[in-house]
Amino acid sequence: MQNLLRFKSTDLAQTICEPKTKTKSLVFGRRLYQFQFNQQRYWLKAQVSDSSPEHVVSFGREIELYQLFNQASRQNSITLPFQVIKETHLSIQQEPIDRLLILPNAEPWFLQPVSNLSIEQVRQVLWQAIDVVERLSLHGWIHADLKQEHFVNWQGQCRLIDFEQALPLDFDQQNALTATPRYMAPELFHGQAKSLHSDIYALGIIFLEWLTSQRLEAKNYEDWAFLHCQRLKLDLPMQYQGFNQLLQHMLMKQKNDRLVDFYRLKSDLVAEFA
Repeated sequence: MQNLLRFKSTDLAQTICEPKTKTKSLVFGRRLYQFQFNQQRYWLKAQVSDSSPEHVVSFGREIELYQLFNQASRQNSITLPFQVIKETHLSIQQEPIDRLLILPNAEPWFLQPVSNLSIEQVRQVLWQAIDVVERLSLHGWIHADLKQEHFVNWQGQCRLIDFEQALPLDFDQQNALTATPRYMAPELFHGQAKSLHSDIYALGIIFLEWLTSQRLEAKNYEDWAFLHCQRLKLDLPMQYQGFNQLLQHMLMKQKNDRLVDFYRLKSDLVAEFA
């Protein structure tokens, strides 16, 4: 067990937890807090016991995946160090909680503006992001909710967070669509199931926004659908034109035309600067 934190319940009882839950998540019974312990900041994530079964299940899935991925070595891990606390009569701020997930605070992986980095440093940022998604797939899973804020930097290595929507790699049934329109692959707007193809598309959008230093804009769901299905164009700054082929392969509108072979994606990245 390489990646476990070592908190005790008594440690948490002596800390002050600062609420950080988004308004939408409050309705779903999700709770997010931040606290400090020994001059280090941590996040505490929990689900209220009497909330909807659907959201209890999604939180339970995230915990199960952290425990599954923990079998990897520290060096090859795709997650942050973590700890799960499960006790009877557990509560936070008078709310009944079944389990707690504790994670250390980590800086965003894409924190540095691309303009502050050399081409080689940019390539390394993209490489590690591709690599961590590949390692997730080698575990037999897709993230199914890739967005820029779900990539974090842990001791110089790219890690993933937030696995509540993760799905088995061979999953092929449509479930309730919970994707963020900004990162949705065209086929998702047509009712198809999430897949490794849609994860690769979302990663391509993350790369596009970071390399252009611009966020895509749309007014509503229909406008997002039109953007992704018809009018998305690559327009990279001149100094990053070498990444065009990689992004073209990741952002093909037709699912079956999209490149999901990680070896070839990494080859694109290397070949551009050979």
